[in-house]
Amino acid sequence: MRPQAFLPTFVRPRIAPGRRLNAEAWTTIATSWRAASKTRLLRRAVLCVAVLLLAVAGGLLLLRSANAGRIYPAIYVAGQPLGRMTRDEAQAALRSRATSLESASVTLSYDGRRWSSTLRDLGVRAQPDAALASAYDLGREPDALARLRTTAGLVRTNAELPLPLSLNHQVLGHWFDRIDRELGRPPKEAGLTINGTTVAISPEANGTVVDRVRATSDLLQALRGLRPLDEPLPTRSEPASVRADDLVGARDTLTRALSQSVQVTFSDSSWTLAPGDLGGFVTQRIDPKQRGAAAFSLSMDQTRLATWLEDHLAPDINRDPKDAVVGWNQQLVSVEPSVDGAHLNQEPLARLVSESFFGGHSPVPAPVTITKPTIDSGQLDQLGIVTLLGTGTSNYDGSTDGRATNVEVGASLLNGTLVPPHGEFSFDHSIGVINEEKGFVEAQVIDGERIGKDIGGGICQVSTTAFRAAYLAGLPIGEWNPHRFRIPFYELDGWPPGLDASILEPTDDPSTWGDFTFENPSNGWLLVESWSTGVNVVVNIYGPDLGYRVEDRGPTFGEKLQIEPDEEVVDAELDPGTINHTQLPQEGQEVSHYRIVYDRNGNVVEEKNFYTRYYARGNVWSVSPDMAGKSPADPSRPLPKPEPAQEESALAQQPTVDASVAADASSAPDGSTDQAPPGEDPSSSSNQS
Repeated sequence: MRPQAFLPTFVRPRIAPGRRLNAEAWTTIATSWRAASKTRLLRRAVLCVAVLLLAVAGGLLLLRSANAGRIYPAIYVAGQPLGRMTRDEAQAALRSRATSLESASVTLSYDGRRWSSTLRDLGVRAQPDAALASAYDLGREPDALARLRTTAGLVRTNAELPLPLSLNHQVLGHWFDRIDRELGRPPKEAGLTINGTTVAISPEANGTVVDRVRATSDLLQALRGLRPLDEPLPTRSEPASVRADDLVGARDTLTRALSQSVQVTFSDSSWTLAPGDLGGFVTQRIDPKQRGAAAFSLSMDQTRLATWLEDHLAPDINRDPKDAVVGWNQQLVSVEPSVDGAHLNQEPLARLVSESFFGGHSPVPAPVTITKPTIDSGQLDQLGIVTLLGTGTSNYDGSTDGRATNVEVGASLLNGTLVPPHGEFSFDHSIGVINEEKGFVEAQVIDGERIGKDIGGGICQVSTTAFRAAYLAGLPIGEWNPHRFRIPFYELDGWPPGLDASILEPTDDPSTWGDFTFENPSNGWLLVESWSTGVNVVVNIYGPDLGYRVEDRGPTFGEKLQIEPDEEVVDAELDPGTINHTQLPQEGQEVSHYRIVYDRNGNVVEEKNFYTRYYARGNVWSVSPDMAGKSPADPSRPLPKPEPAQEESALAQQPTVDASVAADASSAPDGSTDQAPPGEDPSSSSNQS
């Protein structure tokens, strides 16, 4: 058989009939056949790979289609299987796993004591949402080859993913701090002890504390292994930051500070602060960021020191400002000088004392806040008091001793009263509460509808005199209450009726008082000066030059009122057999004064009617119960008819006004239609006459 019979058709050579092939030809033919075989095998291999890739792609497509919206099978996070779970299912499972993990306990023990806490309380936080994202993205990588590798890996074995955890080292450090405190073995720092003025160094001692590096490492290993931690507490020896040798300089400094006292001065006074007392406020501080002598410092507890200084020095330093007492001697003068107020500033003082204590022990001027008085004796010219405005006088000759005493006490209390610019003068507030502590005694007063006795009887002699001074000065009169009865004292020395002023203090409450007031119409101050001579009371009012001229048209007399019938009053407090004639009869009378005030240019500043209705009174006898009905009182006794009104001479011989004007009480400009203080019935009023 011919050799070409064994060759494939596609390599079989074409040979002419009768021609024979040599060896070289056969070699060429064999080479061609082998090349053709390789090509055929390569084609078959490519076809097989293509079929395989197509199968894999189909498998991947089937896997992705079967797990659309779900985590691929064989995926675990911290031992929690998540395969074929939806995102919501996996999220719920992971959050439950995280809560369980964070609730795991950590226990450390030392010398029979145990400290336990949960991972959450130690600052450990799981991050389930981050773990969910990693699990869901597994097998869904952007790169196809990566997806193929992942899928192939999931076919061979499970994929275990960690649950991310975070640790708050600050929170963990707080737990270690608590354990250190409860161990009670901190290092003892060297320090200074003070005994009086002697200073000694107390030595240091090492302590036992938590070895935080090891304890933290143990906790992290337990977290990585997802296991609870119950182990012995790792500790270490903690050396003191400050040793005894570091305090030699501080001891010497404190010894020098305690060798001398500190002087505090204010004005002409000084106080010595003993070193032993100051040593009680010395504080020692160790800077935790430093070691050795540089970590130690001395200071003083300035809060406690300030309180101590206030307790010991403020009572001697603090004072309210005191106004000058002024008077008139051809000009305004200071009778008693003013005093500045002072208030100790204890906080700045504590700082200055501390600086002196640790420094050169120089005297410390006490820092104070100075408050100037309203009436400064060094600046009296600013008050504007330059001239006499008006003078009032009255005569109390013939008064009982008690009444004379009250007049003199009242004049003394009123003297020196100052009225601020556009302010109001109050007689009651000028003399204060009428009581025995001020020197007032019992004397006759108008008590309701009859004469009685009370503390301060006769004080109205002074209020009447003050009223006259204000009236003649042209000052605007505010509250004014004439007496209920006409009193002879107030008509001595030629003064007409109707120019008196009563006051009333039935209680210590100023809201119940009946007062006499006037206004200061100027931009300067007014000075009320008063004194008694044993017979007369004088009141002067000084102030700015107002330029006022006063015209008094009065008195104008109106209706006279008939004497009241006799009356007998039974007084159970009187001794048996007593009959006293306590009130004499007197007719009543209406009286008016019309005042016109002009300025320096003749313009009318004020016109005002001052109307008084003096009530009538009758005989009154006070008797003891056993003498009832035995007094001379005769209610049926015929009463004399009032005499016709006669006009008396006016003050300073000023012309009078028509009687019909004065008698018209309802038209009085000030509304003073009766003697009772505002809000009281006239029949119940009481004047301290």
